[in-house]
Amino acid sequence: MRKAWGILLLLPLAGALYALWSRPVQLWGRPEKNVTWELAQAPPERLQEVYTRAHPAVLRIDGPEGSRGTGFFYREGLVLTAYHVVAEGGPYTLVLSNQKRATATLLGFAEPMDLAILATEARAPALLSLETQRRPQVGEAVLHIGNGHNQFIAPRYGRITRLFVDPSPFLPQGLVGTSLPLSPGDSGGPVLDLEGKVVGVAVAIGQTEEGFRSFFTPLLGRGQVLAEMEGGKRSYWPYLGLRGPRGLTPELARELGLPPGGVLVGEVVPGGAAHQAGLRGLETGGVPDVILEVNGVKVNSFEDLLREVRRHQVGDRVRLSVRRGGEVLQVEVELAPFPGR
Repeated sequence: MRKAWGILLLLPLAGALYALWSRPVQLWGRPEKNVTWELAQAPPERLQEVYTRAHPAVLRIDGPEGSRGTGFFYREGLVLTAYHVVAEGGPYTLVLSNQKRATATLLGFAEPMDLAILATEARAPALLSLETQRRPQVGEAVLHIGNGHNQFIAPRYGRITRLFVDPSPFLPQGLVGTSLPLSPGDSGGPVLDLEGKVVGVAVAIGQTEEGFRSFFTPLLGRGQVLAEMEGGKRSYWPYLGLRGPRGLTPELARELGLPPGGVLVGEVVPGGAAHQAGLRGLETGGVPDVILEVNGVKVNSFEDLLREVRRHQVGDRVRLSVRRGGEVLQVEVELAPFPGR
């Protein structure tokens, strides 16, 4: 039986909310027999000490419209955050723990991992160490520092509940689930272990079959990715460049006089991959195209379509089976970043 999920990127934007359907998350791995349970069962006082040491390195990221989320210094002049915090563009203003303000520029990012690095000339009040070698453990006590609940660089305490899960095609794969009570504004904040090292970056919250959960992108094994981002590398998810695509349900199909099944294109974004390939959307004034298959795989929902597209990379070419009125066409599309990114 399928369960309903509500997943929210941790931005202070109502538009980031997605109503999603997904199978319950499966536990990737259980605690190993030799887990140091003294650490996993540590009292909050241990993490309160970590917060006292670590919070000066954490900051708030503001955009032209106000607060966007959280970031933190991990190297002099470099701030790590979640990509979706900075994806809409600058200028970016950093509000440091000492209340000083500084400007920042986007240096590099990895959209598929929801990670980004900002560069600033501001002096860091403190630096956090990144843990890229140790695997997180189920049951491990963790601390998050962020700007949710309209609180400035405040602590939140919880435990790791799931390892390397894929809660939604809208989110990065291989996330770590926690019981941290996060809220919009906490995105990009550090998740720290009992040693005060950053094991991940907060990216999403959601209502699951287990109750409320929050998710972070782990830093395990991503030292090279971070080094490439520091060098200015920018990697994107592949997009078709559509707004408002939705499954063609029997009810909607009857309204449009079409056979049910497939994904109604919605609006084709100018300059995007679908636009370049000649797909037709609502902007044409007629019935939009309906995408039936991606490389021979049938798609019947936005999630299906997104999942198949994200099996590829920017620059890859995919073959779409498209119904246009009473005709089925084969359309080749070269995937690209979302227009304007």
